[in-house]
Amino acid sequence: MPHEGQTGVVFEIEGERLLGSLFLARGDEPKPTAVLLHGLPGIEKNYDLAHALRERGWNSLIFHYRGSWGSDGVYRFETLADDVRAALDYLSSGAHEQIDSGRLALVGHSMGGWTAVKAGDDDRVRAVAVIGAVTEPSRVHFTAATAEEAFTPFLNGITPQEFEEQWTVLDGVLEEAGALDRPLLIVHAVNDPMVPVEQAHLLHDASGSRARLELHPDANHAFVWHRRWLIDLVVGWLEESVQLSK
Repeated sequence: MPHEGQTGVVFEIEGERLLGSLFLARGDEPKPTAVLLHGLPGIEKNYDLAHALRERGWNSLIFHYRGSWGSDGVYRFETLADDVRAALDYLSSGAHEQIDSGRLALVGHSMGGWTAVKAGDDDRVRAVAVIGAVTEPSRVHFTAATAEEAFTPFLNGITPQEFEEQWTVLDGVLEEAGALDRPLLIVHAVNDPMVPVEQAHLLHDASGSRARLELHPDANHAFVWHRRWLIDLVVGWLEESVQLSK
């Protein structure tokens, strides 16, 4: 019986269940698959990007880290990359014949971009794309007050003060970017009001300028009014980069 194009998924890490949605392109032959990593706390989940990828013959997975959006556990920055690796384990498990485990990509928005670079050295990952990514947290000033207003109400097990304490000591991903030996796309808004565009330039410089850098002059942090531009860019780049990196 043919699949319906999408299904809910549950997979585990350290005994805790992570929840997600798997979008499947037409047909049962193995296809490339993108893991779409939402940010902090993940108001923008990029469902429109998942739908666009499906129309272009790609699968995609949107899942929720520990302590976010119904997944078990508590939210901790230090476990985000491990949760991504658990997602890659699930996609590589053979549970879905439509997934080509040799053609996986990570696409991360905001803190999801930080996480994508952190986990991007996994041998199963063929390409990494980041959108409005945090890359050097020490230069992005989030306080307990910021967290209380915008972040922690949506997350489990982390208070605003704990958020600030974790954020203050959080490492950047510039070293990881320098060692990343696969295609990297960096997308940012020139006037991003939440994550300054400097973060994109830092990542590009750290990559030895091997990455592709694309800046939008008018978009906001989530590219709310410029989604078509963003989707066309990311989907086209993924198609080219994953094919070239096989």
